Amino acid sequence: MRRRASVTLLAALAIGPALADPVALSTFRDLPRPEPALQVAYGEAPSQGVDVFLPAGPGPHPVAVLIHGGCWSAATAGREQMRHLGPELTRRGIAVWSIGYRRANEAGGGYPGTYRDIGAALDRLAADAPQHRLDLARVVLVGHSAGGHLALWAASRDSLPPESPLRAAPRVAPRAVISLGGVGDLGSFARLVPVLCGPGVLEGLIPADRLPEVSPAALTPAAGSIVMVSGVLDRLVPPWVAHDYARALRGRSGVALRLVTVPDAGHFDLVTPSTPAWEEVRGLIEAALEAR
Repeated sequence: MRRRASVTLLAALAIGPALADPVALSTFRDLPRPEPALQVAYGEAPSQGVDVFLPAGPGPHPVAVLIHGGCWSAATAGREQMRHLGPELTRRGIAVWSIGYRRANEAGGGYPGTYRDIGAALDRLAADAPQHRLDLARVVLVGHSAGGHLALWAASRDSLPPESPLRAAPRVAPRAVISLGGVGDLGSFARLVPVLCGPGVLEGLIPADRLPEVSPAALTPAAGSIVMVSGVLDRLVPPWVAHDYARALRGRSGVALRLVTVPDAGHFDLVTPSTPAWEEVRGLIEAALEAR
C-alpha cells in the first residue's frame, strides 16, 4: 500500500499545487438537504426506502439512480445525505431515484440483506416507472463511496453464479454506472475497511467464502459503460482503488471502462454542488443519459 500511496502523491505533485482545499466532511454534512417529492418504501425497515425527485414536464424522464455512501455503516447518515443532489438534477430534466438500504452492521443488513435491498429498490423503480413517467431506457447508476461499490455490484449481479442467493434477473438495465470514489475490487480494499469504517462492517459485508459474489471485480458488468471517478486528493478512497478495479476487468469482452481523475478534488468534492468536481460529474451523468 505504501508504494501505491507514493505513486498517487507523485501524480498529485506532477500537476502542481492544489488550487483549493478539498471539501471537508463537516462542510458536506452541513449542506442544505431539501425533502424529496415523495418517499417510496420497499421494505419494513426505515432504511428500506427511496427518495424520489421529479422534474417538471410530462416526461418520460431519464433517471439517475443515486446510491449513498457512508462506509456501509449504520453509524452514518442514510439516503438523506444525497438529497441535496435532487434539485441539481431535476432542474436539468433528470428524475432522481435515491436508494436507501440496510447497512452491513444494521439488523437484516450485510450479506445477503444489503445486496438484496439494492436489487429490490431497482425492481421497485421498474414497477413504479409508468406511474412517475420515468424512462427505463435512460437510466444511469451513480454511487458515492460505499454506494459506488453497490452500484457496480448491481450492474453485475446478472453474472452471479446460479446457486448464489443474490442471483436475480435485473428488471432495470442501466446505460452506465458512474462510481464516485467507489470501491470496485473489494478484495484489495478489504484490509482498509476496519480502519476506515470500524469493527463489524467487514464481517457483515463479506462473510466467509462469499467474496466472489459481492466484489464487482469478480463479476462482469452488464451496463453499457463504467466510469470510475476519483479525486486526486481523496484520502479515503484514493485513485489507485479505481485502477485496481480496472485491472481486474481488463480483457473482459464487452466492458467499456473509463478512469476519470479530478485534480484538486477530495472524497466529498465529487458530490458537493458548486465544486468543479461536481460539474464534471454532472456532465458525465448528462452525457450517459443522452447517449444513444
